[in-house]
Amino acid sequence: MANNPFRPGVGKPPPYLADRDAQLKRFRRYLEDFPENRRNVRVTGLRGVGKTVLIKEYRKAARARGWIVLKRDLTPRLNEERDFATAITADLEGAIGELSMVARVGKLVSAARESVGAVIDLGEGVTVKIGAPKAAATPAVLEDRIRDAMVKLGLLARRAKRGVLFLYDEAHVLYDRPKAGQFPLSALLSGFVEAQDHDQDLPLMLVMSGLPPLATNLQAARSHSERFFKVEELGNLGLEAGEGEPSPAAAALTRAVKGGEVSFPLDVAERVATDVSGYPYFIQWYGEALWDAADDAGVDVIDPRLYAGAHESIQDGLDAEFFEGRYEEAKRAEQTTMRIAGSLGGESFRVGDVVEELSRLKPGAVQQSLNRLTQNNLIYRVRYGEYAYTAPLFGAFLRRRHPRQDSDG
Repeated sequence: MANNPFRPGVGKPPPYLADRDAQLKRFRRYLEDFPENRRNVRVTGLRGVGKTVLIKEYRKAARARGWIVLKRDLTPRLNEERDFATAITADLEGAIGELSMVARVGKLVSAARESVGAVIDLGEGVTVKIGAPKAAATPAVLEDRIRDAMVKLGLLARRAKRGVLFLYDEAHVLYDRPKAGQFPLSALLSGFVEAQDHDQDLPLMLVMSGLPPLATNLQAARSHSERFFKVEELGNLGLEAGEGEPSPAAAALTRAVKGGEVSFPLDVAERVATDVSGYPYFIQWYGEALWDAADDAGVDVIDPRLYAGAHESIQDGLDAEFFEGRYEEAKRAEQTTMRIAGSLGGESFRVGDVVEELSRLKPGAVQQSLNRLTQNNLIYRVRYGEYAYTAPLFGAFLRRRHPRQDSDG
């Protein structure tokens, strides 16, 4: 049998990218309008909805138009300004290196290199390569240097007639910590605001992608940040079928195997899509497992009987490999909080309901537990007093694998 076409994994492009045409069309329009109409993009959504796949499509679209693209997966370590400065310096130097080959303007290249190439002393023997050295380096100085470097990079890009796109994935892990005097996210945003407010149209674009807390972090870092970004909130693939056409979620299954050795009847594809609520990663997971089940059974059709026989083992595998590790990340007290929250039903919960169920604890203790779960990106605040899980269908997993215990509450 031919190779399995389905690709569950982190950021792996699916064989058929379903239900993302509108997002790609908007992004291509943003590229075409630059730099006269400057836009940045914030992509948010739960785990497994295809954020990384989408921004890889952004990268492809930008490169097709001659843009220089700098993509980086952010990590918690970059919340330290010195580490963040080192990372963004590497990005800036990479862009300058590419632009210098086409700009052929010695002064602009030198100015851009100088703005990122010197060393700043952050104290206690720590230095970073952002801007010219100063006698005193505070967080504000770091912000100023990034702003200066972005403007000079933008001038170089403008002269070279090339756009520069910064793609930052996993961006929800980057946030300011005022009590620690650390403001990496503010410094980043300030640099792009300065460049995009410049008298000349500078072709720099920022795309940040991450879990839902990214929106809150951006708002905390800079007021009115919602005006700075066009927002793409990714969710599940559509379950509504058109006349004579599969639903977008089912199409991710049927069109992936079109012309192959195994067929995916539409009725089974629609059932799978509904069972997983249209979540892209789960569709890829089920598609891969059902293809393998058909191969093992020596059949070339994934029919209802095959699906019924394989469903339980497929779900068990998804629980073990996708969900269980996230549950185990939490400490025992937070696991109790999650079991209580899960027992309430649904994929979100109200703080007051958890407090009522955990009557042995003070409300403040419950909130501290929720804060720790939020910091670990296991849940996020939907609105005041209400939280939801960052992994899709995590509540159903808790009720299935970790139901409420007699000792809870």
